Amino acid sequence: MAIEQALVPAYISVTYDKTELNIVDAKLSLQYKNNTQYEENMTPAGKKGYLLRKGVSVEQEGDIYVIITKTSDGKNDQTITFLEKKMTDISKSENPKDYSNAIVITCKDPGEEQFLSVSFNGYLKELKMVPSKNGNGFTDYVAEFTVYDPLSIKIEN
Repeated sequence: MAIEQALVPAYISVTYDKTELNIVDAKLSLQYKNNTQYEENMTPAGKKGYLLRKGVSVEQEGDIYVIITKTSDGKNDQTITFLEKKMTDISKSENPKDYSNAIVITCKDPGEEQFLSVSFNGYLKELKMVPSKNGNGFTDYVAEFTVYDPLSIKIEN
């Protein structure tokens, strides 16, 4: 994963394309970057303004990783099957507009009160199977979501 998580929610709910995914014991990593360089200047109206430095482009990127553990009780099987189908559908299309969907990730405390919600238009970039780091013999699936439209990012409590 890209970043080690410092904030550990008790419950994580992921809604992908209007389908709420059932994820038991999910692990989440969020990272948003906006690499820009602005220069302060005066606008024609006499106010301070900030223009993008000449020759610099705005680079925005977001990486969202969700680790899903495949356990023997089968509680995450439906979620894993749903994501595998999404990966198959995405591989059949060449235009991200065709498979970019609304994705909402909600974090809740032990009392099931929401304290963070992140939503964006994006898609499932990769779903890979990896051995569990806990040494418990289970298999983890790492789902990597990509932000397709940076203007759609909303972070709320």
